[in-house]
Amino acid sequence: MTSQARPEENVIYSGYHHRQAPSEANPLTQVGPGTAGGEYMRRYWHPIILASEVKELPKALRILGEDLVIFRDRSNTIGLLHKHCIHRGASLEFGIPQEHGIMCCYHGWHFDTNGRVLGVGAEPETSRIPTNFGQGAYPVREAHGLIFTYMGPPEQTPEFPHYDTFTHPDDNALYPIKLTIPCNWLQIVENACDPIHNAYLHAIVSGEQFSPAFKVLPALDFVETPLGFLSMATRKVKDKVYIRASDIILPNVAQFASGNNNADDECFNISCGLTRWVVPIDDHNSYYTGLAHYSERTNAYRRADPSELGVDRMGFIGQTADRPYEERQMEPGDYDALVSQGSIANHKGEHLGTTDRGIVMFRRMLGRAMEAVRIGEVPDQPRLYNEGPVRTYNHEVVLNLPSQSNITDMRSLGDFGRRAAQVVIDTDTLPPLEREAVAGERIRQLLTNSLVG
Repeated sequence: MTSQARPEENVIYSGYHHRQAPSEANPLTQVGPGTAGGEYMRRYWHPIILASEVKELPKALRILGEDLVIFRDRSNTIGLLHKHCIHRGASLEFGIPQEHGIMCCYHGWHFDTNGRVLGVGAEPETSRIPTNFGQGAYPVREAHGLIFTYMGPPEQTPEFPHYDTFTHPDDNALYPIKLTIPCNWLQIVENACDPIHNAYLHAIVSGEQFSPAFKVLPALDFVETPLGFLSMATRKVKDKVYIRASDIILPNVAQFASGNNNADDECFNISCGLTRWVVPIDDHNSYYTGLAHYSERTNAYRRADPSELGVDRMGFIGQTADRPYEERQMEPGDYDALVSQGSIANHKGEHLGTTDRGIVMFRRMLGRAMEAVRIGEVPDQPRLYNEGPVRTYNHEVVLNLPSQSNITDMRSLGDFGRRAAQVVIDTDTLPPLEREAVAGERIRQLLTNSLVG
């Protein structure tokens, strides 16, 4: 008589039978010219370098799978050109900045910052090269210590977005950062769509990188906004309800509150401590580029040192490979969790669960947006309001729970967080200060309505 193995025995020493499925090409991870993902990403402005990095000499860089050169000419105008000269292919990283534009070192061909040919070296004055050809170029904008570019169709250039959180609160100061991470852009963005990792990676497993409040497992939710969705965690910490709602802005922007809130004191902010873009270098490497926000409000829980910020410096443990390997094993951070998935994570080997709803939601949104571009539609862009700034939705709430409140379990916590998020969304037409006052009062009213009786 043959005995049958129990179900749990099927997984014991079963590596031979449970080999990971081979990876397949994934349009979501492809960023080069002509790919579905690459064409979609090219419809947005992206920060590609810190302004402080562009000095007297040209600098070679790779963005969205294209080799480029960025430089300042002698009139202080920034140019972003294709790396290889259209004459014989010499790299313009060895070019000489001129009063206007840059001159190739090889034969003296001269290009303006917009790609127009200004001179063709020893070619005759009657040459038609300047009128018939041009060096590939992209527009740039310098803002907040970052240099942005748009690499899509010129006729579809979107407005340059200015987010409301850049000037709110009034004392807000912005400090640029740029990290290089050797993995695909998608898995970095998905880290922000996965709020449960904050509890485990940053509080429970790897030591207290975030405040002890993050050890409390939250109710999760993912609420759509006009820009994307909110990646939400709502906790009951002692006698407080604590909401941390991160703003996921398609395709590659996110805003986060500090991870240092102990949930000891009441607070309500529609603002952020960090704005981050994940800019693909190519399919296997990315820039984590952004702005750290410092104000009395956003920085209330930890006084950070701006000197800790910049190129490959973020002022928070675990964001780079700068620590010894053994130390990173004992206390891994985001960098280790992301890069250890491989340069392109194999989605065929995943086993997603209920806490991964944000990952699924993000991938579906990306897929729909890429299809829209493929059929010739213009994807959704950050929406500018009458007075200018794009409204954002990142918020942080800590409120005292009334003693008779019926917010007692995961379901009721999630419901309260969802309602609070909707209030933040519904008040987005108001100026920032008025919006916080009105939304704060409505959310407190939700607490009052939660009383048992």
